[in-house]
Amino acid sequence: MRIVLSDKSLAGFPFPADVEVRRTSLKGMSAFDGNPDVVAIAGSRAMAQKAAGMDLPGLKLYQLTSAGFDGVPCDAFREKGVDVANAGSVYSAPIAETVVFGMLYMAKRLHHNPNNRRLKLQRGYAQITEIAGKKILVMGAGNIGTAIASRLQGFEAQVDGYDPFCPEKPEYTKMLRSKEALLEALGEYDYIISTLPDNEQTQGFINAQLFAAMKSTAIIVNVGRKAVFHQKDFYQALKTKRIGGAVLDMFEKLPNPITNPFRRLSNVVVLPGVAAISREVNERLKAHMYRNLCACLNGETIQNVINKKV
Repeated sequence: MRIVLSDKSLAGFPFPADVEVRRTSLKGMSAFDGNPDVVAIAGSRAMAQKAAGMDLPGLKLYQLTSAGFDGVPCDAFREKGVDVANAGSVYSAPIAETVVFGMLYMAKRLHHNPNNRRLKLQRGYAQITEIAGKKILVMGAGNIGTAIASRLQGFEAQVDGYDPFCPEKPEYTKMLRSKEALLEALGEYDYIISTLPDNEQTQGFINAQLFAAMKSTAIIVNVGRKAVFHQKDFYQALKTKRIGGAVLDMFEKLPNPITNPFRRLSNVVVLPGVAAISREVNERLKAHMYRNLCACLNGETIQNVINKKV
């Protein structure tokens, strides 16, 4: 009997007759150490770290339930002949919708609108803006970034991308490939959206040098990893109004503590860290997991493998 471990219920999906799907958790993983019948695992990054150190001689696939894979020991799995796949574009739609929401929230100044507190109507023509006609930069042009760019097309805005690795895509007017090109162009953009992952190349990448190159009215929307921003530089750029403001959804700790200093800045909108969550996402994720698990069990091509040899 072949065993598939999963931290999500896959009840109702028709697996082969010789496959047993067992629900488990990070704590429950230890019970399977040394079990040669475990052929695939679907779970979190924390479970991946645990699995990489276990003796699982039959393991062929680790299916992540996340799109991000920072902290996952991909090389260790590759040395054991185990494919690691991520969730691909599963989360792109809700994150893209959250970005559009955050941009509109800032453009319409809903966080400052006095009509929320006063009976007398306050128009504020000089403060309220439109997204139409603006220039937008999406940093990280993968699945999530491209979903954001696609949705912004309807606003008649120019959407450019920054990504050293992604190919040209029709959703972007142009693609910036280097830090030099980025610094030269940053001053053009009204909105800068980060979907960048956390890795050695991106940690602290958005720092004082980049903030100094931005418009004083630029709005940053972050749905990528927090580590991409140099936190001290970012806070100072916002506090001193070097940039116009920010919409932030990603933090080290969730729920985000009330003591987080970014909460106290008047030009920052702090979202509750649920950009990737929706009822539809949960169903898409389970369907994606099922397809890849079946591909592994049947010896077929696995989608979104992230630790292939180059």
